[in-house]
Amino acid sequence: MQEAQRTPKRSYTVATKQEVLGLVEAGLVDYKNKQSQAALVEVRDKFAEFHREYRGFGPEAIYNVDETGFHYDMPPKYIWSARGGDANISTGEKHSLRMTAVLTVRANGDKLPILFVIRGAPGGRFETSELPLFPRGHVYAVQQKAWMDNTVWNYYLRTLLANNLSDHSVVLLDNFASHVNDDSYRIVHEALGSLLCPIPPNATSICQPLDVGVMAPFKRYLRDAWLTEEMIDGEDGDDFDTLPLVKRD
Repeated sequence: MQEAQRTPKRSYTVATKQEVLGLVEAGLVDYKNKQSQAALVEVRDKFAEFHREYRGFGPEAIYNVDETGFHYDMPPKYIWSARGGDANISTGEKHSLRMTAVLTVRANGDKLPILFVIRGAPGGRFETSELPLFPRGHVYAVQQKAWMDNTVWNYYLRTLLANNLSDHSVVLLDNFASHVNDDSYRIVHEALGSLLCPIPPNATSICQPLDVGVMAPFKRYLRDAWLTEEMIDGEDGDDFDTLPLVKRD
């Protein structure tokens, strides 16, 4: 398959020394490691290679994909607890009601439908009877533990992404095993006529746009909403103003 020609829409420069040192400060490279100088060069070269290879793609042809698991009950990381008392939360501890949301956005800001992975038996009553009643406009899949796996990922590629992908685009994602296996590369390259571009390992919390800009704030919002809904007065009218802050395990 020959690569289509595109007119470059933006220019890039090779990372400067200051930019590379910034990666060290961000934790992408361990400056104490004996291999740090070689690692710095490798990181710089990877960023430079990415900019050179994909400089001809406009923002409408660059897709960022990321998924996150969350729970219907999302307790906060910190709770108020009486000193010496039990810090357990009675509600929302088991996390039995879990799902995974897969988000996709173009670099120009366009949002694609969300893929929701629901806990259930594939082909079971929930998938055949209840799933068709879910709100239209998004895509749904069923998995035993509501996790992303090869089957769900291939379904995402062949349905949601295939129906919204412009020909010859770049799909930017993390290096989760299901994302970068042979089937995934084959579907994206051959069936969708596009390119799969994994983010370097251990870098998603720094340079994965959806992870940094959407997932983390969304989960903070869920925890705040959970706390607002579950907040109750103490026994005999006691308040919690002077209770110590305890981090949950």
